[in-house]
Amino acid sequence: MFNSAESISKRSKENLAGANNTNFIIFAFCLVFYGRIFITLTSAPSILIHAHFVIVPLVLGIALATATAKNPQQTILVRSLLWGMLIFLVTILVSAIWNRAGFINAIVSFMMLGEPMMFLVAIVCIPMSARFFRRLKSWFMASVAINFLLAAGQKPLIDGGKIDAQGFDGTDGCGGVFFVSGAGNYVSASVSIAFAIYFLANGKDFPLWVRVTTIVAASWQLLFSDSKQLIFAYFLAWIILIIFNFKDVGKTIQLLLGIMVTGLIFFWCVQNLEAFNAFTAWARPDLYGKDGDAWFTKLYSVKAILAEFKSPANWLFGLGPGHTVSRLGAWFMQDYGPILKPLGATSTSIGIRSREFIDSFWLATGSSLFSPVFSWAGIWGDIGLLGLGGYMYLAYVIWQYFGLDNSLKITLLATLVLGFIFTQLEEPGYMLFLSMLLGLAWHERRLKFEQQAQV
Repeated sequence: MFNSAESISKRSKENLAGANNTNFIIFAFCLVFYGRIFITLTSAPSILIHAHFVIVPLVLGIALATATAKNPQQTILVRSLLWGMLIFLVTILVSAIWNRAGFINAIVSFMMLGEPMMFLVAIVCIPMSARFFRRLKSWFMASVAINFLLAAGQKPLIDGGKIDAQGFDGTDGCGGVFFVSGAGNYVSASVSIAFAIYFLANGKDFPLWVRVTTIVAASWQLLFSDSKQLIFAYFLAWIILIIFNFKDVGKTIQLLLGIMVTGLIFFWCVQNLEAFNAFTAWARPDLYGKDGDAWFTKLYSVKAILAEFKSPANWLFGLGPGHTVSRLGAWFMQDYGPILKPLGATSTSIGIRSREFIDSFWLATGSSLFSPVFSWAGIWGDIGLLGLGGYMYLAYVIWQYFGLDNSLKITLLATLVLGFIFTQLEEPGYMLFLSMLLGLAWHERRLKFEQQAQV
């Protein structure tokens, strides 16, 4: 009798912890995902958009403290990610100490790059019953739909002068929930494309026409937002995925046929449909020659970083977190200097010079595809090859545990490719969205296995 009462009490506590953790995850996700548009609509202080840097670690701490997961794989996964984050944090701190960067630099740098992993651990470390999973999934899918509908509605309203996009036109301004921000259009489109690909492959509970409509709608958003970068990123990711699957002849043939058919359709659209004309804008061979403007523009920050290397140690430790062209160095230090400087933040002129170059050179201004400020240059420049190695180890862990099928693998690869284009790896709205997508996919598979084991 007492054992039965204790068992009921234990289940009640687990259900309460599950409900609370689900609520905390939803709150943290909404804070990041809707933060930009909330600030825009309410004119609240812009610093509030970064409240997630405090909330996400708190959610992680609560989840770890109250988690009662009994799945051995869950435990191994969480430990692997936590160890990976610790190693990455140590590389950042070593770089900061070596380069005499401010302690606040190291903390903010770690949060910008490590926060998505924190959020992912918070999602996967809790047991999450089927009921709580459905609730979290519903919130997630509703948020993706809201983002798309807002973007689709913003374009005609901006073009018609009905709403102020702060200098952006209906193409760059249609940022969905990321309205208004400089890269909101392609961040919003990235969310739609990533979800649509996964939904097409895994949303078997929905009719095929619903899934096909979703991928068509996401592709339409890619077109009207002029997010050409995504075409390049996913095309390259597809090729890499084919190489990874080379030993599996069946999958390789499927992927090759898919890329051939898709490529032919896309080529025909570019040649025959006006809506695709924008994709020929940068198809000029003279831009990509040995002395072409494309390489000069894209590698501007890399050359600026190399010019500051004083010893071989810089290759290992970089120039210090926030000292080059990471999001911290190129944007945060300038935009929030009055707040960060009193806290001991340090900076160099590399980020400022790179931003000035973007504003002054025609090719950098014309497309973010040629931006000299991009995530991989920032990671390498800030924290060197050791820091880059620490980050890649985390990427490897995520690939091993969360690359559950080709739809997720291609998005993971495309995200890494986007890191060569702009600061996508440090965009919290997109990266925490990706964490939610991966975490939900992992839990969905776990629940299916557990249900099958009970049969």
